[in-house]
Amino acid sequence: MIDLPDTKMCHLEFQDEWLTISLDNQKKRNALSSELIVEMMEIFDLVRDEKLVRGILIKGQNNIFCSGADLDELHQITYNKSQSEKMTIDISTRIGHLLNLIDTIPKLTVSVIEGPCVAGGFGMACATDVIITMHNSVFRLSETRLGLTPSQIAPYVLRKIDYSKARLLMLLGDSIDGKIAYDIGLADYLATTEKEVQSYIDQIKSKLNKCS
Repeated sequence: MIDLPDTKMCHLEFQDEWLTISLDNQKKRNALSSELIVEMMEIFDLVRDEKLVRGILIKGQNNIFCSGADLDELHQITYNKSQSEKMTIDISTRIGHLLNLIDTIPKLTVSVIEGPCVAGGFGMACATDVIITMHNSVFRLSETRLGLTPSQIAPYVLRKIDYSKARLLMLLGDSIDGKIAYDIGLADYLATTEKEVQSYIDQIKSKLNKCS
């Protein structure tokens, strides 16, 4: 058994060599707030070299994976003219560091997408090794509708889908469902029921147990 940190924005469960991280901030639709990012960075730093952990599962509570950046924090940046540049750099650095931790951790990482998977949440999913999605989940790169560019998450998105499809999603801010995400290669597994989701998780765990 490993000692897990006390977290407010994440529910943590460790069982059979797998750590499950469940994002849980219903009020903000599991947005990537500074507090959530710091908690997740602490978790990934803690388990990076922990040999008892072979896989990490990331999912969202309340039928929401992640709604992207915390809009309240973005509004603070907008209205705080004197500190806006520093605040923008700080939040961008934190998100970038989190994505890098997820991408480089020597564990198998799996995202389970139910409901919205938006902007930074989209990038977080793409930073994991495997994506399981429900057929009616919603994937969207909504940054351009806020006057931003999804440049920070672009490298992770481009590793999942080809350039032309990624460019359209980024430029137009379109939404796609889980079925389309699977068809274009963004998602690795497509489920229509919770039972199927669990079946895919069990299959992945079983396959990993046979690997070095």
